Amino acid sequence: MIPLLLIVATVLGTCLVFGYSSFVVGFALMAVGVLGLIAFLSTPGAVLRPGEREFVEERHYFGKNDDHREFRK
Repeated sequence: MIPLLLIVATVLGTCLVFGYSSFVVGFALMAVGVLGLIAFLSTPGAVLRPGEREFVEERHYFGKNDDHREFRK
């Protein structure tokens, strides 16, 4: 409901400043739509999946110094 009120307020404000015509209303709606799309695409997702914000370090051991086998039980 709030976004609709903001769109109406933007269109009415534009009409008050630049006068009422179909061009002004269409241009204001197009500008509000583009700004809304940019704002929507810049927001992160609401649901975080496991491992999205975590860093997992992966280690690989090669050669004679393969010491990790000594620490396994």
